[in-house]
Amino acid sequence: MASSPTPRRAHIESFFTCQHPEQFRIDWRGFYAHAEARTDDVRARWEHYLDLEYGPCERHRLDLYVPVARGSTAVAPSAGWPVLVFLHGGGFREGDPALYGYIAEPFVERGVALVSCGYRLTPESYLPDTFTDIEDALAWCVANLPARGIDVGRLALAGHSAGAILTAQLAVRDDWLRQRSLPRDLIKAAIPISGVYDFTDPLDGRDFFTEGSDRVASSPLERLSTTPPPMLVAYGADENQPTYGVDSRRLADAAQRVGGHAEWQELEGMTHSDTVDALGDPSSPLFESVMRLLRSVEFVPDEVVVRS
Repeated sequence: MASSPTPRRAHIESFFTCQHPEQFRIDWRGFYAHAEARTDDVRARWEHYLDLEYGPCERHRLDLYVPVARGSTAVAPSAGWPVLVFLHGGGFREGDPALYGYIAEPFVERGVALVSCGYRLTPESYLPDTFTDIEDALAWCVANLPARGIDVGRLALAGHSAGAILTAQLAVRDDWLRQRSLPRDLIKAAIPISGVYDFTDPLDGRDFFTEGSDRVASSPLERLSTTPPPMLVAYGADENQPTYGVDSRRLADAAQRVGGHAEWQELEGMTHSDTVDALGDPSSPLFESVMRLLRSVEFVPDEVVVRS
């Protein structure tokens, strides 16, 4: 597996939210700068593999963080580490997996590896084509991560905002698993955070699509074709529009109607950026719910604690 010799930096200043801060109530430049600094700190403490290439495009890259302190001689357990694959947000026009290593720390401390996975952005790719990137990324993980000590039989998928849409879409379908000869239960748990899941209204998510794009095929709420894995659907109480809460509750309810175990969680006082930070905060209600979900599927034992 190819890995870059020096950490690749995200081009934060090129992001739409940083070039047009007046259009947003959240200070996204400050958010990204803080995320990058925190990720640097995590990389200084934990072993990692950066810029692993899962496909032919520049954005087909992922970073892997493992539960081994830097400088330690520890090795993976014989059964391997479970892994949480995280998909970043950014409205499908910005974002970079290099910014989200900070989310890994509370997970690696508990014996769970974390993958921060990228995907093609607009205008290179639009929905529904972008879903294929994550399908390919997970297939690549199954084939390649065991060599890094990962137990791909214990894989969970999480995503924030645009990443939540990708997460939900892969969780509610199994056709892509059959096409790649992957286990139907590959995703042991799904955690979409701060997403919207219905694009049948042509006014919704206009920047995610080109003219003539299949909006029904891009709407997780319209693609529920299998019993999904256990699911936690979270959103902030202070999101910038009510659709996040409405769609999150609809998605959890829809999963339950087809026999899935799903719950929704409203995160009190949290904005759109707060909810992704909460995933990497071991004191947050979201993190506690995520760990409870992972333990419920025997993903991780209670007693594992790894210190940097």
